[in-house]
Amino acid sequence: MNEISVIKKDWRKIDLSFGLVYPNYYELGISSYTIRLLYYLINSNENYVCERIFLPRRIRFPALVNHTSDDSVRSIENKISPIDFDILGFSIHYENDFRNILWIIEKSGIPLYSQKRRETNLKEGFKYPLIIGGGHVITSNPLLLNDIFDLFFIGDCEPNLNLFLATFLKFKTGKINFQELLQQSKLINGIYIPSLKNETKRAILENIDKSPIPIFQLISKAITTKKIFEENFFIEINRGCPFQCKFCISSFHNSPFRNRSYENIRKTIEEAIIKTQFEKISLIGSCVSSHPKFYEICDYIVNQGKKLSIPSIRIDHLTPKIIKVLERANIKSITIAPEAGTETLRYSLGKRISNEKIMEVLEQIKDSKIRNVKFYFLIGLPDERDEDIEQIINLLTQISDIGFETNSLKVNINPFVPKFNTPYENKINFYLSSNLKLLISKFQILEKALKKIPAVKLKFQNPKEIVKNARMQTIFSLGDQTISGLLIKYYLHGGNFGALRRAEKELGISIDNYLIKVHSGYKPWKI
Repeated sequence: MNEISVIKKDWRKIDLSFGLVYPNYYELGISSYTIRLLYYLINSNENYVCERIFLPRRIRFPALVNHTSDDSVRSIENKISPIDFDILGFSIHYENDFRNILWIIEKSGIPLYSQKRRETNLKEGFKYPLIIGGGHVITSNPLLLNDIFDLFFIGDCEPNLNLFLATFLKFKTGKINFQELLQQSKLINGIYIPSLKNETKRAILENIDKSPIPIFQLISKAITTKKIFEENFFIEINRGCPFQCKFCISSFHNSPFRNRSYENIRKTIEEAIIKTQFEKISLIGSCVSSHPKFYEICDYIVNQGKKLSIPSIRIDHLTPKIIKVLERANIKSITIAPEAGTETLRYSLGKRISNEKIMEVLEQIKDSKIRNVKFYFLIGLPDERDEDIEQIINLLTQISDIGFETNSLKVNINPFVPKFNTPYENKINFYLSSNLKLLISKFQILEKALKKIPAVKLKFQNPKEIVKNARMQTIFSLGDQTISGLLIKYYLHGGNFGALRRAEKELGISIDNYLIKVHSGYKPWKI
């Protein structure tokens, strides 16, 4: 791999080793700002080493039937096996990666269950690493992994990461025992210990200027891989979102909305241009266009001769002035998320943007140098009617009629997935067995109609597969420790849809009954 800013340390001279695991493929992990930030934060201590571990390609579930070499799971930097680290830290962003987590642990020769590891460590010394996790999926609900993980970070990691690592080092050097490690960690704000079931407050970094943007940032220059964002330099300009759409975990799990100062952003760019090789800067944030200096940030980057990449942008923030600076940045594609086709449903979500405004902005984009528009819509929303599905078709037809080129409107349609600690946490109706065909039919109606619109290119396929995945994500998103058993069985039986059905039958667990329980107000995890 051709990477920039890789850190390799001499293990003979370090006090603590941290295996940073992204439980999916390298291309996705290297494109994660979280991975780059944690790698920098931990390695900033000269006595600590942090190395990265990713999921290898072409694996089979469970790991015990996978006949690839155990060497297939090794750290990028020094080819260290996960079992040989003091701590394995998983950065978890998608529920459907849970099976990958179990595979990595088991393939590494580490017992899946935390209790088994604790018992062995007490008898034989510190044989297995401490397994910890974080990420917005964990903040939303860690309970499904309670029996697997030793410890979770809830919320932002910056306020408590160094404090926890210092506490762990006391344990490693024999100053405290394992139970004292857990008890002392429990006192750190934002750390949840499953075996202690301690009440946990979400850790919040109030001033994100205090979160350092890595200057020597991990950047991949691999020629053969499919490019995502691995060659870009990342700058987090804000955290959280001010609009609080009812389905969005960023609005509620990352609140309050916080902007990095323009001075901090500009200084970082200046220093990075001098010290790091890159062509493009990616702005990171749930709502980058809500930064009060968004235009100035984009303008400054363009004036430095760098290309620019932005995530989904608020439609009503796309003014002629913003469109012009994006043109100057040579941006050829822009992403917007109307979410719904009708104003009534869109407004009920908390996204108060009219169809008239959408058409106005799309007219401006069509007349610009921006050639493609990527759309995100949600279906299976609470209070959704047949009319709402029809109006997605009508809205895209009207947009196409403005004069967009063939295949220039890239349309993604995803099923809504409920998350704990959001206003829509118990809206599970479409994932009951009796309603799955209805949700699939919505996809099929859209697929059939949208294929006929010349400017539209569909970015989804196989509605049945999409809905099955969304149902699985829903049960894993809302699951408690009872559902944890279902996850384990699902993994052991092959980690596919048939395995989930088999696990459900074998354990005598009804997914429908559990979802109905959640719909009725059951909430096992609250932050």
